[in-house]
Amino acid sequence: MISFSSVSVPSNPSQVRAADYSILFVGNSHTSGHNLPGLVSEMIRFRKPGKTTYAHVLSVGFLEDVEHNPSYREEIESRPWKFVVLQAQKISTSGTHEYSRNEGIDLAKRAKKHGANVFFFSEWGLKDKPGDGPRQEKVYAEMARAAGVNLAGVGRAWDIALSERPNLTLYEADGNHQSPVGAFLTAAFLCGKITGECPEALGTFPDATLGEADRKFLAQCAAKAVKIP
Repeated sequence: MISFSSVSVPSNPSQVRAADYSILFVGNSHTSGHNLPGLVSEMIRFRKPGKTTYAHVLSVGFLEDVEHNPSYREEIESRPWKFVVLQAQKISTSGTHEYSRNEGIDLAKRAKKHGANVFFFSEWGLKDKPGDGPRQEKVYAEMARAAGVNLAGVGRAWDIALSERPNLTLYEADGNHQSPVGAFLTAAFLCGKITGECPEALGTFPDATLGEADRKFLAQCAAKAVKIP
């Protein structure tokens, strides 16, 4: 099950406790686009028959927004989340400005303190901007080390896929957000990170928007990326 949050719609505490995989996603449109949290949950159930999942989304512009919203802090501190996935660190697109990382680091530490397995979700880079993905990952990696949590470098899977198939439509037309194809790759990678299992088997995951050959290729790319230390 997945729920999307607003200030007035908190998660269901009993479902958070009961689910084998309870996952709190904190992020912006890169997290919520094409129902990515729901897709991750479905992939986990596909890989783990009989296991239950519950995903909830805190929608933010940037991670720093959580500090200004008591209901969001309560969501993190008052629920026994097994996994917390953090995306939406503010990063300069020009690379000339440095934005505060303290809020995201503190948020990760808080979630870890309350028992969650925490991942910083590093996004793919902007289309046709070489090096943008690794530059973003560097920021998230430094934040992960500072907080003592994990890194989920989604951009690695994208780089692998595009190096082999440059015309693959991972992006929406804006060159920023993920398409349904990109969402499949992102979800497969995150599924592998959360479960700790190779996501290559997701090549047989049923997805009406993709053909069998594309599903297998994307799952293989996700598997290669997950293995990178």
